[in-house]
Amino acid sequence: MKAVLWDQHVKAATAGATLEMQMNKRLAIALGAFVVWIVITVFVGKLFTAGDVSLQEMISRGIGWTWFLAGAFILSVCLWQGWNDVGLDRGFGLRDGRLAWLPMVYILGALAFAVVLGLPPATILFFVLINCLFVGFSEELMLRGAVLQAFRHSVSIWPAVLLTSVVFGAMHSMNVFVTGDLKAALIQSTAAFLSGLMFIALRLRSGSLWLPIAVHALWDFATFTLSGATHNMSHGNLPSEAATVPDPSGLMQLIPVLLVLPNGIYGLWLMRNIGQTHVHPEA
Repeated sequence: MKAVLWDQHVKAATAGATLEMQMNKRLAIALGAFVVWIVITVFVGKLFTAGDVSLQEMISRGIGWTWFLAGAFILSVCLWQGWNDVGLDRGFGLRDGRLAWLPMVYILGALAFAVVLGLPPATILFFVLINCLFVGFSEELMLRGAVLQAFRHSVSIWPAVLLTSVVFGAMHSMNVFVTGDLKAALIQSTAAFLSGLMFIALRLRSGSLWLPIAVHALWDFATFTLSGATHNMSHGNLPSEAATVPDPSGLMQLIPVLLVLPNGIYGLWLMRNIGQTHVHPEA
């Protein structure tokens, strides 16, 4: 009897050790893929730019193939590893879409202001839309897909959510290597952390990665369209000084953070019960 119990204990311990090794392996692969993904997104993209350029210029002057390549890379990793729990296998319906009412208010409001101020030319809008779709897919699959699920297989749900959001926020500081503006990159990182909470909430509540992909892409599209309208991009015949907007200073620089703060709070509210409803990574 003792021999049987001991054998069962050994088998249980071996199974537990094997499972832990598998979880650690997945996290290591996901974080390694994240590093490669960052190199493709930021540093490979830098090879195609002459000097420091703004994100507005990068996203509106042509197809951003580096964002496409980054998305293709992480999709290949997910297929290679058989990560079927990243959320791409499930769509979302109207009921799930209602979860995104708050960011959609922002999106529609920004687009309405852009129309009033004067939309950029159709060609620029096309480039912005395509690039925002690439960015939305790439970032959501990398962060709310691969990284989030890797953390969920290693730690409990709330630490996984917070770690993923911190990574998402911190990676936006890498934009300093593209734009050369550290302060703007840090402000963007803080805003991205708050937005990341909402994107994760949409992912967990809907069970689909496509909902945060769609909201993320539309959010970026509305943001860059409004920015283009604000800078009078629709009036290319004006002298450059006529399209110049003074750089914000002091508390004005915190406006992007204050604007997305409700998104972060809303995301936390949506996730108020995930400690009970999302105990298992498959949930």
